[in-house]
Amino acid sequence: AEWRAMGVLTELRVAMCQTSPASKGIRDFWKKQYSAIKSANSSLPILLRESQGIQAKLTAAYQGGKETVVVVDGLSEAEFGAKLESLMKG
Repeated sequence: AEWRAMGVLTELRVAMCQTSPASKGIRDFWKKQYSAIKSANSSLPILLRESQGIQAKLTAAYQGGKETVVVVDGLSEAEFGAKLESLMKG
């Protein structure tokens, strides 16, 4: 996948549980893809937040104050990647 974000994206925030099966796909995705995504978007803040028992969510913040929040609890690694790619395109 091409991980370059469109210029309107200002921040990515990911909330996930560090142990729950519902967050496993998200944890696995970041273990494998974080370096590639960060190197393609070196100035983009990417905040990974772990909290016990939390429902996994992906938040994209865009210029002008718009935010999009997507619940990603239970998604596979591939499904999470597709959601992320969509949000990165704005």
